[in-house]
Amino acid sequence: MKKKDIILIIGLLVVIGIGYFIFEMMQGEKDVVEIYYHNKVIEKIDISIDKTYTFDGDYGKFSLEVKDKKYHAINVECPNHDCEKVGWVSEGSSRSIVCIPNDIYVIQAGTEEQFE
Repeated sequence: MKKKDIILIIGLLVVIGIGYFIFEMMQGEKDVVEIYYHNKVIEKIDISIDKTYTFDGDYGKFSLEVKDKKYHAINVECPNHDCEKVGWVSEGSSRSIVCIPNDIYVIQAGTEEQFE
């Protein structure tokens, strides 16, 4: 490799790093999750408040426990319980909880201020 190639690679890595840093700063905190039922938002939940929420789905009940800015599905009435197997989802995570039999899914949306 020539010296120019190394300088070019280092320059590209710096530009990519700066771009990623800017992207992360623009994302902000993700302390609001949206609950979807039949592809429509039925509730927006602030995960900084510890509470258990229960929703009616196509197959039965779906409960979401929120604690310490984390959440997980519990006591779900469906045949396979895959949504419960996802486990705890932390603030800022890109993971979603999906309960296909109940047609309910949970996605982190952003901060509460973004929706006011």
